[in-house]
Amino acid sequence: MSPRLDTLVNLRDVGGLPIVGGGATRDGVLYRGDALWPDDALPGGVGSWPPALVIDLRSDIEVERVTYPWEPGSRYQHHPVHERAIPTDLAEQGNLSDMYAFLIDHAGDRLAAVVSLVADDLGGPALVHCSAGKDRTGLVVAALLLAADVEPEAVVDDYLATGTNMDDLVARWQKRAELHGKTFQSGTNDQGTMTKWLLTPREAIELAVDRFTSAAGGARGWLTAHGAEPAKIDAWRNRIQA
Repeated sequence: MSPRLDTLVNLRDVGGLPIVGGGATRDGVLYRGDALWPDDALPGGVGSWPPALVIDLRSDIEVERVTYPWEPGSRYQHHPVHERAIPTDLAEQGNLSDMYAFLIDHAGDRLAAVVSLVADDLGGPALVHCSAGKDRTGLVVAALLLAADVEPEAVVDDYLATGTNMDDLVARWQKRAELHGKTFQSGTNDQGTMTKWLLTPREAIELAVDRFTSAAGGARGWLTAHGAEPAKIDAWRNRIQA
């Protein structure tokens, strides 16, 4: 069966992930995903829609290129991470491990600030997304999950799950760009380079997990060192832990 390309293809709830010492993350608290196009169909595969809060990690340029009209019940928060993370501009940036290390080193305050957005009771799920729901989303979600004591290997596995959706994502980008009279831009000069940026390499997310967990105080310590309030981290942990 051909995949639907008129809605999100990399959307999932991060509920049910194991917590160190027992327990699991709650369903319906945090979603992660790719970006919606203006006339997309409502997505499936999650328990509640629309999200109460939408945290859009894309750059100004990306938002101007594709803007989705969120319903009044969804609070929209544009929270760009860093211009260097735009998917169409990645060709000259080494590999994904290099880019993740760059963002952790140079955009740590932007990553950590998401804690304050998801900490309080929102009355529904928060959706964290970028263009693909892979790199910027992957780093933010990894930091949030690790701060809530999710098993590090489960955080790695959650990131790797995106790999099965990448072919559908590229097909979706191509199709939606055509429907909107736009040109799909890979930002690269050859297919090999494009393919490199569509991967979900274990070593890249393991680097990020190690950077977060090896900080003084673990992921919680990393977040506080980059501006997150301890009380907000505690509130977030209480929300996501079942």
